[in-house]
Amino acid sequence: MFGKNKRKSNAVTTPTEPSDQYRLKATGQRVTLLAHLGGGEVRIAMDTDRVCRDDIVNARDITPA
Repeated sequence: MFGKNKRKSNAVTTPTEPSDQYRLKATGQRVTLLAHLGGGEVRIAMDTDRVCRDDIVNARDITPA
């Protein structure tokens, strides 16, 4: 009746589980986080020219995608 709002809300939901997709800050290349290592380092995987490589970088060198 009167005074009722019939518009639907546009609520944005955030995923409940954390994503493993990140980007390297220096190059912007998309990487996948594989594991957290001790000392602030992480192991990542990346695709370069159809070859999958893994590397160990500092956790401050990546940002969420």
